[in-house]
Amino acid sequence: MTSFVLAIDIGTTSTKVLAVLPDGQVLKSDQSFYPTRYPYPGHAEQDPWQLLHAVKHSINRVLHDIPSGFVLAAGSLSSAMHSFMAIDEQGNPITPLLLWADTRSSKQARLIRNTELGHQLHDQTGTAIHPMSPLCKLLWYKEHQPEVIQRAFKFISIKEFVVHHLCGEYLVDYSIASATGLFDFRQLSWSNEALTLVGIGSDKLSRPVPTDHRIYLKSGVVDSFPLWKEAAPLFLGASDGCLAQLGSDAMHQDAMTITLGTSGAVRRVAPLELKDRDRKLFRYLLYADTMIAGGATNNGTVVLDWFAREFESSDTDLTQVVKNALQVPPGCEELIALPFLLGERAPIYNPEARGVFFNVSPRHTRNHFARALMEGICFEIKTIVESVEEVCGSAKRVLVSGGITHAPEWIQLLSDVLGKNLIVTGAHDASAIGAARLAFNALHIPFKNIVPAGKTYIPNQTLSKLYSHQFERFKRLYTGLEEQFGEN
Repeated sequence: MTSFVLAIDIGTTSTKVLAVLPDGQVLKSDQSFYPTRYPYPGHAEQDPWQLLHAVKHSINRVLHDIPSGFVLAAGSLSSAMHSFMAIDEQGNPITPLLLWADTRSSKQARLIRNTELGHQLHDQTGTAIHPMSPLCKLLWYKEHQPEVIQRAFKFISIKEFVVHHLCGEYLVDYSIASATGLFDFRQLSWSNEALTLVGIGSDKLSRPVPTDHRIYLKSGVVDSFPLWKEAAPLFLGASDGCLAQLGSDAMHQDAMTITLGTSGAVRRVAPLELKDRDRKLFRYLLYADTMIAGGATNNGTVVLDWFAREFESSDTDLTQVVKNALQVPPGCEELIALPFLLGERAPIYNPEARGVFFNVSPRHTRNHFARALMEGICFEIKTIVESVEEVCGSAKRVLVSGGITHAPEWIQLLSDVLGKNLIVTGAHDASAIGAARLAFNALHIPFKNIVPAGKTYIPNQTLSKLYSHQFERFKRLYTGLEEQFGEN
C-alpha cells in the first residue's frame, strides 16, 4: 500500500484538495469555489458555512476517486491569512467572515499605525498595522458594534472554524496566529498589549499550537469521508503564504519568491531576530524557529481584469490584454500609472491609495493605458523587492509563480524592471504541496518532491535603464499624491 497525504488549501476564492504522494505527484485533486460579497464600500465578506461545505465537498470528491492500493496517512491544512469572524458557544457565526481585502477598519489602522504602541505591536507581532489584520478589525467592532465584542464566545479565522467543526477543538497554528496582529511570535503566545488595546482576554481566542500539531476527526465526521480512518491525523498546517515557500522548495535564505496572481507577494526565509526598522515587511512563522518575511500587494492581475472588463470587450481575457499592451513601446511614451485600485499593503500600507494615470496626452491609446498598468504593477513589485532586500540582503535566486506565468511577455517585463534573472517555477498549487510536505515530515515519511525549474528570463539592460528612470518618477508621483488620497 502506498501512503498519501490529503492537502486541504482554503483560499480566498476556492478550496483545493490534493491527494499528494511522497514523490510530490498529485494522485487526485478537486476545487470548490465560493463567492465574496461586497455589501458596502470597503467591506469584503463571505459565508463561513459555504467555505466549510466546500472543504467537505472537495475532500469527499477526492477520497471517493482514490484507486485501490493507496492509503490515507494524514490530512494537512493550508489557509489564507487575516480572515476573521465571531462565533457563539455552539460554534455558529454571529458575523460574516471578513477577508484580508476588507478595509472597513482603515480609520482605526491609521490612528495607531505611526504611534509608539503601533510600532511596538508591529515589532512584537510581525504584522503591519493595516485594515487587513484581525487586530484592526477588532478595533472596528469595538467602536461600531461593541455588542459583537460582548456576545462573541470566540474570535477565529476560517481555518479555526473548519477545525472546530471537523475535530471539535478551538486551536490555531502559530503561522495563522502570527498574521493576526495579536500574537507575540517570540513568546509564542497572545500579546498582552494587543489584547488590552482591543479589550478582550485570551479566552476569546483559540489556543496557539505548532504547525505540525496533530488532531483527529470526530467520529461522526470521519464516518462521512471515504478512506479516512480514525487513526489518520489531521495536521493544523500553516498559512498559505508560508506553505507556498515550503512547497516551492525555496527554504534557503538566498532564495526569493515572487508570486503574482490576483494579488502578489515577495517572500524570503528570515531569522527570528530580523530587524525591520522601517516596518515595511510582514514576518510570519512557518515553524516556531522559522520565519517567512516579505511584503504583499493588493494589486496584481485583478487590475488588468478590471481594465479588460471596463475598457475591452467582455470576452477579452488577460492574455489578449497583455498582447495588445505590448504593441506599445516600453515606457508607454511617458504615461505612468499608479495601479492602487484596491488600496495598498507593502511597503506603503495605505488602504486609501487609489489608481492614477499621469501625463496623459492625445497620442495615448487604450493599449498605452493597459501597458502603463502592467508597468505600474511591476514597479510596485520592485518597491517590495527593494524593501525585502534592504532588510534581508540581496537574493541570489528569484523564483516566480502565479497567474503571471501564463503571460511570458509580462515575466520578461518584470525581469527588465527588476534588473534580475527570474526563474519560472513548475510549482503548481505550492501552498497545498507545502501542506503535504509538512505532514510527510511530521510523519517521518521521506518526501522527495523536486520542483522543476522552468525558463529563466534575463533582463534587457537597455530597457532596465529606461525602467529605472521611470521607476523613480513612479515613486515621486505617489509621494506627491500621498496626502491627497482619502481626503473628502
